[in-house]
Amino acid sequence: MDSYYDDGGCCIVHPDSTNLILTGGKGPISQTNWSFVVSYSRNSGGTWTRCNLSGASSGWCYSLAVAPSATNTIYAGGQVAGAAAVYRSTDFGTTWAKTSTSPTDTVFSLEVDPSDPARVLAATPDGAFLTTNSGQTWTNLHGGNLRVVLLFPGSSDTLLAGGVAGAAISTDGGNNWNQMNAGLDGRAVSALAFAERGGTYLIAGTQGGSCYAWQFDAGIAERPLTMNDGRGTMNDLHAWPNPFIAYCRIVGHERDEFRIFDHAGRQVSVARGDRVGAGLAAGVYFLRTAHAQAQAQAPLRLVKTR
Repeated sequence: MDSYYDDGGCCIVHPDSTNLILTGGKGPISQTNWSFVVSYSRNSGGTWTRCNLSGASSGWCYSLAVAPSATNTIYAGGQVAGAAAVYRSTDFGTTWAKTSTSPTDTVFSLEVDPSDPARVLAATPDGAFLTTNSGQTWTNLHGGNLRVVLLFPGSSDTLLAGGVAGAAISTDGGNNWNQMNAGLDGRAVSALAFAERGGTYLIAGTQGGSCYAWQFDAGIAERPLTMNDGRGTMNDLHAWPNPFIAYCRIVGHERDEFRIFDHAGRQVSVARGDRVGAGLAAGVYFLRTAHAQAQAQAPLRLVKTR
């Protein structure tokens, strides 16, 4: 492997070919400016070509990300001269150009939308930033001190973030966030990744701790209950991911509403409390309700199989 760097930064294997490996970090100890450097090997690490992207300015590359829908496009993020920096290559890492603008602090991770190579998320100590135009402009979506940000598989508006305060999820493109810290023991999250094993798991790596797994179980169950005060029956609608959120519908409140969204984040319908899932094709949907007996604007997931 590449022994060029004084200290590690990042390393990826290109999804199209295991022969193409890219690494990022800072320049070697022989360089006094510790520049922002990306290296690539096209023969599985046999030989390397090194690109000093910051020239005479000091810098460090912390993150590399390939655009899944345009794999010639690769982004590199980090800091140059103490300020955030993002670079972009459209020729598999051979040449690079700095994006027009950058987030407001060091870029520790990058995530490229699987269907849009111009839409990129960046995790920084100032929060999660989004560009939809290959770095010409950036918008801050989350104000926390972050180290990683991900897109939920198959849902471009469902975002996961990890950092000093733990993990959080947004199902509306970053406008609203909910914490996912149950079981994290208060440890800061430094890495997040998805894994499939009989369901979707979110794996969190923590600072000074260990790895934790959050399972995105999905299911719907209803059971009628008898109220003790004689007012009638009550249905509990349980929807996961865990920990589950229970929505209670009491007779006389059948007009409580859910907004239902598809995986792309588009609202597809509004459902009454007694008609959740009616008229929907089989698939996975996200529900949101502001009912007082549930969490306000809580994200739920409905899996409809028929």
